Amino acid sequence: MKLVIDGARIWNGASEFYDKGTIVIEDGKIEAVLAGDERDRYKPPAEARVIDGDGKLAIPGLINAHTHLYSSLARGMALPNYSPHTFTQILEQMWWRLDKALDPSSVRMSALVGAMEAARCGVTTLIDHHASPHAVTGSLAAVKDAVNKDVGLRGAFCYELSDRDGMEIRDEGIEENLDFLASDDPSDSMSTALFGMHASFTISDDTLSKVAERIPSGAGVHIHVAEGPEDEEQCQSEHGMRIVQRLDKFNLLRERSILAHCLHIDQAEKDLVAESKAMVVHNPRSNMNNAVGVFDMDGFLKRGITVGLGTDGVGSNMLTELFTAGILQKVSTGDSLAAGFGDLKTILFDDNPQIASLLLGTQLGRIAPGYAADIALFDYNPPTPIDAGNVLGHLLFGIAVHDLQVSDLIVNGKAVIGSGRFVNLDED
Repeated sequence: MKLVIDGARIWNGASEFYDKGTIVIEDGKIEAVLAGDERDRYKPPAEARVIDGDGKLAIPGLINAHTHLYSSLARGMALPNYSPHTFTQILEQMWWRLDKALDPSSVRMSALVGAMEAARCGVTTLIDHHASPHAVTGSLAAVKDAVNKDVGLRGAFCYELSDRDGMEIRDEGIEENLDFLASDDPSDSMSTALFGMHASFTISDDTLSKVAERIPSGAGVHIHVAEGPEDEEQCQSEHGMRIVQRLDKFNLLRERSILAHCLHIDQAEKDLVAESKAMVVHNPRSNMNNAVGVFDMDGFLKRGITVGLGTDGVGSNMLTELFTAGILQKVSTGDSLAAGFGDLKTILFDDNPQIASLLLGTQLGRIAPGYAADIALFDYNPPTPIDAGNVLGHLLFGIAVHDLQVSDLIVNGKAVIGSGRFVNLDED
């Protein structure tokens, strides 16, 4: 059955904008985008479901390229004696305490809550990095079920391998990643698998050797790289090389690999990332909250590196994340022209879709014929003119910083949210 979005303002995610258009969807794909006389002549089939787009802005579904869904349980968490002075102490006193407390029930519930909140922000794809050291086995299937089946979003999933909880749990983490990779169906564009690792400073050479020996040749890794300065310092002290060099040594710097953060890598490491075609993901609000440093956006983009945008678990509001990415670059460089709309569009609306399309094996990120029908509709009546040249300004200075209201969310041609309510979930 066809799904038709009629009468919405439409931004296709690139250079086309329609003040009043119609999107025709069938079999999970966008069949047509109609405007002007072509739209006027179109008559939806009688059996089609029609969404009234009047007063709405349709954009490609947003992608969160690095998140931790289990962090949805962190808000308001009471932490006695919480007084970190380094990034490692933040991990020890907060995040590693939370992940140890997760059991199978809370693993799924945290993923469900996190995915629902992402959907309410217009997110249609989540690239998640999961950790639950006392509930490792089966955790990725639970997260996948919550994201794919319960909520209806796309996802890429992995387990955060680390030595920090002992060798038995480390080995469970290796097997959980490998089992999930083995279960991955390349024809299923709703889900895919990566091999997750925490960070260089919590992974020994022995562990990296085991990963390198057993990871499938076409699989990528998803790892935090140089998020805090101590990650690079430990790598140089213990291993006599820098983090990106170490990953390359073990043949883990791959085209499908995601390197989150990369705040403290040097110029030679950036060149190595560019050569490898690995992908980097920036997480500005998390970096600011943890006081770990500022991302060299210009340095990565000038090298042609794919630079995505994530939240690192600080919610899933990708438009606010993008707004923050821009103002962080401006204040850190003292240049009001830093991170202009061109660069910001690149990371969220070009490179994030490139990352997700590569991993999931389908075309994402555009409202155009042949692309997957992943679409977010926002209630938005702009007080000033809107067109292809200034739509990003409306998204950032209108929707992101004021009242973000997702009226409808379509994923793979199916309604996840309709008229502001989840279609297949009882929110209450």
